[in-house]
Amino acid sequence: MIKTQTDIKDMARGAVFLGAGGGGDPYVGELFLQNQLAQGRTPNIVPARELDDDDFVISIAGIGAPTVLVEYLVSETHLVKLLEQAETFYGRKVNALISAEIGGANSMFPLALGAITGLPVIDGDGMGRAFPHLEMTTFSVYGARATPTIFSDELGNVITMDLLSDRLAEEAIRPVVSALGAMAFSGIYPMKGRHVKDYAVHNTISQTLEIGRAIRNGREESDDVFARLINCLNCPEENRSARILFDGKIVDVTHETRDGWHWGSAVLKPIDNSSDELIIDIQNEYIVARLNGETVTIVPDLICILDRETGEPMTAEMLRYGLRVKVIGYSAAPIMRRQECLEVWGPKCFGIDEVFKPVETLG
Repeated sequence: MIKTQTDIKDMARGAVFLGAGGGGDPYVGELFLQNQLAQGRTPNIVPARELDDDDFVISIAGIGAPTVLVEYLVSETHLVKLLEQAETFYGRKVNALISAEIGGANSMFPLALGAITGLPVIDGDGMGRAFPHLEMTTFSVYGARATPTIFSDELGNVITMDLLSDRLAEEAIRPVVSALGAMAFSGIYPMKGRHVKDYAVHNTISQTLEIGRAIRNGREESDDVFARLINCLNCPEENRSARILFDGKIVDVTHETRDGWHWGSAVLKPIDNSSDELIIDIQNEYIVARLNGETVTIVPDLICILDRETGEPMTAEMLRYGLRVKVIGYSAAPIMRRQECLEVWGPKCFGIDEVFKPVETLG
């Protein structure tokens, strides 16, 4: 599936899109994975159905602020050692790796580690996007706890935790990671193969490649990049659709790294300076978009900001005054919209006093 440097670039582009502003810029992870290909190592990506029910699967993920991750060089030695420490900690051999989130940098690290070690990497993840909180995964909603977990930084500090709830784990881990410089790596979500098969968001690595290729092919063939991308995203048989929410420029943007998260907002106006205004709130990811005060997309549906000329997706920390962009609203994977899931990552979980409404019913 990922055999060339172009494949990696396509996947990284698609991962930024599905990250909905968060997950970190995958550039460093992209370079890390490209280096593995240069050494003749390729990741073995497999569908979850190939797992045995009793296989042992974990996620390898970065925890911290995306604004720090973009300046963070990943150590091959660190990740391999973390895997060894995780196997000792959990007391059994890891049979496969999976991303906790497919968005941004965290989509790259399991692939690179899989290429180094030969472990298969599951074509799926726990979100189908990126989210800022540890407990915001389908794994957690359906009973696979994030802890016991082990995490470490590149200096050799190692911490283990075993807490009664994933929400409590989020609250406990975040200040520890902040004390470590707002960036660490974890071996998290120890699961059996049957849980991954039943509750992962499936085929998301494949989807990143499809999205990245659609954008690249549209550019190379002088096609309408956004029409090609929307066509790639629309999938009626899976009840998923996408539409352009806004076409304009960023006239104001704020960024703040606080409590281990990236907070901010972006204000957009049309190119022709008409009175319309789109405001997007950020908590690592783009959480809600409001056009003239009316909500047009809200979590867990995806808000994606792309360069209006090239179609290149942008993480939240890339936003700056004057950028000309298009904003796409995209429906989340169906499992993410279930009521039990909305209780964990619906609007009220982000302090927004609104009920979730699908993007296809808004605007």
